[in-house]
Amino acid sequence: MRIALLPGHAQEREGSSMCCGHFKGYGEWCLATWYIPLLAKGLRELGYDVVRTQRTDAGGTTPSYSAKAANAVGADLALEFHFNSASPAANGTEVMYWHASATGKVFAWQLAQRVAGLLGTQLHGDGALAVPTPDNRGTEAFRKSRMPFFMVEVCFAGSNETDCQLFTQALLSGEWERRMPGIIDRCIREVYTNN
Repeated sequence: MRIALLPGHAQEREGSSMCCGHFKGYGEWCLATWYIPLLAKGLRELGYDVVRTQRTDAGGTTPSYSAKAANAVGADLALEFHFNSASPAANGTEVMYWHASATGKVFAWQLAQRVAGLLGTQLHGDGALAVPTPDNRGTEAFRKSRMPFFMVEVCFAGSNETDCQLFTQALLSGEWERRMPGIIDRCIREVYTNN
C-alpha cells in the first residue's frame, strides 16, 4: 500500500500556531514537515510504500492541491496532518473523512481514538468529522482525491493550552515518532486489509 503523508497548509500559509510551550509560535506546516519524515521512516519499517508530498508540490496552497499532490504520487491512502485552533475551551482530537464513505468513517473514528489515547486528549465530538461540514473545511481535498483521504486534526494545540502541552510532550519525548506508525498500521489493517 502506498501512503501519502502531507503537512497541513503550506509554508506560505502555515495555519494555526502552537499557543504555548517549547514550540510556541510554530505553525501546523512547520511542525508537520519536521515530524512527517519520522512517521514515514516508521511506516516504511512496517512495510509501507510512503511518499511525502504537500500542496505546493501540486502548484498551490488550498485544500484542492492536497488532493492533486496525493493523486500525482498514486497514493492508496492519504493523511494530512493539522492541529486545530478555536476558543480556548475547545479541545480534543478529530479526524475528518469524506461524508459518503462508511469505511472512511470507521477508519477516522479508530484513528482519532488511538491518537487521543497516545496524547491523553479527549475526542472532539465523537472523533470522526464528516466532510463537507457546514463551513466546508477542506471539502475540495476530499472531493478531488482518488483515494481515501483524511485530515488528522491532532488536537487544539493552537488555542487550548492543555492540548498544546500534551502534543508538545509527545513530540519532545519521541512518543509521537515511536507510536504513531503503529497506530496508523493498526487502523489500516483493521479497516482496509482485515489482517
